[in-house]
Amino acid sequence: MLSGMDFQPVERASEAFQQSLTAQEIRQVCGRALGGAVVPVSAVELGGGMYNNVYRVILAGRDRPVILRVATAEHRQFRSKRHLMRNEYASQPWLAVIAPLMPRVLAADWSHEMIARDWMIQTHLDGIPAPEHLGTYPRTAWPAFFGQMGAIARSVHDVRSPHFGPVSGPGYGRWSEAVIASLEEVAADLDSVGLDAADIRKAAALAAHGSAVLDEVTEPRLLTGDLWTVNALMDPAAPSR
Repeated sequence: MLSGMDFQPVERASEAFQQSLTAQEIRQVCGRALGGAVVPVSAVELGGGMYNNVYRVILAGRDRPVILRVATAEHRQFRSKRHLMRNEYASQPWLAVIAPLMPRVLAADWSHEMIARDWMIQTHLDGIPAPEHLGTYPRTAWPAFFGQMGAIARSVHDVRSPHFGPVSGPGYGRWSEAVIASLEEVAADLDSVGLDAADIRKAAALAAHGSAVLDEVTEPRLLTGDLWTVNALMDPAAPSR
C-alpha cells in the first residue's frame, strides 16, 4: 500500500526491456486523463505482454476498472516497432466493423509531459484470456473458436486502407515498397543488437526481385498480424458445444 493506493507492479530486473511506472506516475496519468478529482485506489500490472506495460486500475467511486497501457520508452523501441501504440490509435477509426469487440480509448497522450512515454487509457473488457480458458473446452469445440477468429480477421481484411504500410505512416504507393521497407527495418534492428541479419536481407532482395508479383496487389487493405489466442478473451459462460 502506498499513499492510499494498492500498487502491484511486476518485478523486473533493472535492465529488462519493460519497466514499470511508479505509483505516483499512475496517479499523475489518471489525473491528466480523467480529472484531478479522480483517485486510483488500485493498480495491478498485468503480465503476459511483451511490449507495453498494462495496468488494471480501479478508480474511487466507479463500478468498472479501466486499463492503462504504457508504451516502451522511445529510446528502447526497435525501428520495426517504433510508435506501435500510435499506429494502433490511428487504426481505431478503420476498425469500426469490429468496434463492439474492442475496448474504447478514453484518453491518449503522446506529449510526454506527465511521463516520458506514450500511454492510453481504455475501457476494461470482461473475459478470460484464451490461453487460460480454451483448454477447458473439449477439442471438438475448438474449431468453433478458431472459426470465429477467422471471421474477425476476414472482416478486418475487407476494410480498404488509405495506403500500403502502417496506418499512421509512412505510407507507400505499392505493396512491394511496404514489404521491402519493413524487412529492411527488421534487418537494421538485428544489426543494432549484434545479430546476423543476412537472412532478412536476402528476403528483402528476393522481394525486390519479385516486386512485380507483389504489386499484383493493387488495393491497400487492413491486415492484422497479431490476432491469435494470446490476444483474445473468451466468454466464461459460453457453451462447450
